[in-house]
Amino acid sequence: MSRDDRSVAAEGIDALGLRFDLVELETFLAVAELGSFSAAARKMHVSQPSVTNRVQRLEAMLKTKLVERTTRRVSVTPDGAELANRARLALQGLRELLLDFQSRAASSRLRAVIATTPMLAAVVLPQLIQSFRQAYPAMQIQVRDLQYEDVLAAVESGQADLAVSAFDDDSDKLRFEPLAREPMLVVLPKAHPLAGQKHISLEQLARLPLMLLERYTLLQSRLSKALAKRGLSLSTIQHSTNVGTVLGLVDAGLGATFLPRYMAQRYSLESRATLDVPEIDLSRNFGVLVRTKADLNLASTLFLDHLRANFAAMLHAEQD
Repeated sequence: MSRDDRSVAAEGIDALGLRFDLVELETFLAVAELGSFSAAARKMHVSQPSVTNRVQRLEAMLKTKLVERTTRRVSVTPDGAELANRARLALQGLRELLLDFQSRAASSRLRAVIATTPMLAAVVLPQLIQSFRQAYPAMQIQVRDLQYEDVLAAVESGQADLAVSAFDDDSDKLRFEPLAREPMLVVLPKAHPLAGQKHISLEQLARLPLMLLERYTLLQSRLSKALAKRGLSLSTIQHSTNVGTVLGLVDAGLGATFLPRYMAQRYSLESRATLDVPEIDLSRNFGVLVRTKADLNLASTLFLDHLRANFAAMLHAEQD
C-alpha cells in the first residue's frame, strides 16, 4: 500500500471512529504471534470460532486483510504485520499507564493529608501520629501546619483530606465534628499585679488592654456581651494573626491575651501567668473538619477513628 493509499485509508478510519474492542486487537496479536487460531484460542481462553470472529470483525472495521490462512499455519499480511508492531507498542503503553493509575490510587488510599495550626502540629499531633503508625504501619500521615484561615481553605479545596482545629463558625462547605472542649485562659505578664491570682473577674478583665488573635471573633463577642450586661466594655483591643506577635506584646507589658488552656500552659514561661475567667464560659470546641459530603480514603477514615478515640485524652495529657 502506497503512502497516499494509507493516507486515504487513515481518513476513512477516522471517519469510522475506530470503534472496536481492545479484546479484538489482543486476539489478533495472539494469532499473529502464535501463527495459529487454535493456539490463540487456548491463550485467550475462548473457542476457536470466537477468535475467528474477532479477527474478522477487526478486518471488517479496518477494511484491510490482516491474516492469510494456509493448510499448515496462519501468517499475517504486510498490513497485519504493521498493525501488530504498532499495536504491541500501544497496548504496552496502555498497560503501563493503567498500572501507574492503579499504583497511584492504591498509594493515595494509604495516605492522609492533615491540615492543622502550628501549635497543634507541634504539641498534640506528633503523639497521635506515632500511636496511629504503630497501629497501622502501612499508612502515611502528612501534616500541613498552616495559619487558621489557610487550614480551612486547604480542606475546602481538597488539598487536605481533613483538618484538626478549633472551629466556631458555620460553613456550608465544611462539616465539623467536635472532639474536645478547651477552656480559654487569660495570659499576662508575671509582673502584673493580677498575676498572683488563679482567677480574674469580669470587672478586672474590663480594665485590661487585650491583644487577641483575629480568629477569636466569637470569644470577643461573648466577652463583650457579658460585660455589657454589667454596664462594662472592653478596654483597648489589638488584633494579630500570629501567636508569637501577641505574646511579644504581652511580654512587653502592653496587656493580656486569651489562649486555649493547652496552648497557654505550653507557653507559660517564668515571665507569664495564666488565669481563668469563672464568670463566663469562653471555651472553644476542638475537633475535625472535613468537606461536606467528602468521601474519605482509607487512611483518612482510620485516622479520623483514631482521633475520635484519642484526641481529647492526648490534648488533656499535655496539661498534666
